[in-house]
Amino acid sequence: MTVRKFTFVLSIQVFVAVMCSSMSIQNQNLTVDETQNERFEHMENVIKTLENRIEILNNTMSKGSDLEPVMFYALIKSGSNIYLNAKSTVVFESVILNIGGHYNSNDGVFVAPRKGVYLFSWTVSSAVSKYILTQLVVQNRIISNAGETDTDPFYHSASMTSLCRMQKGDHAFIRTTSYGAENVIYSYDQRPRSSFLGMLVHYEN
Repeated sequence: MTVRKFTFVLSIQVFVAVMCSSMSIQNQNLTVDETQNERFEHMENVIKTLENRIEILNNTMSKGSDLEPVMFYALIKSGSNIYLNAKSTVVFESVILNIGGHYNSNDGVFVAPRKGVYLFSWTVSSAVSKYILTQLVVQNRIISNAGETDTDPFYHSASMTSLCRMQKGDHAFIRTTSYGAENVIYSYDQRPRSSFLGMLVHYEN
């Protein structure tokens, strides 16, 4: 039901309440002045009560309606071999989608705009005879890992999807693990593209 419909229904309630109040008071054996004073006082109380109810309902219905969706999807640009040391942030610089603008393609960091449960998924591809090990980090807490350590002469890729709770202002990003000295990410159109996506799936107060 829309706010307009709620307002209409409550306006009818105001009218009915006022009419019932008027009829009830008229049936009492009171003087004219006493009847009018009580009638006006009662009408004012009823109107104030219902106005408060309308305001509460409007606030309840509009809650969450002004919350913009939060989601992003970014790739490592095609034609890239990215060499990374241990515990280096992976920057997915080619942004496909960034609703809300909370993912920074310059440093690879997503900043949560509000408290809630977020979903993240990422894919990393390794170059021939190279390895790549990565992890999702939220506020210095490792959430999950994805990577490939097979260094045979083939291309490999690994993916992971995770859910986690974030507070407003928390940072989330993909970085290499502490394993090894050199990770290599391979990103070409004809192979699985290395990518990173995230979205708010459940808003919490």
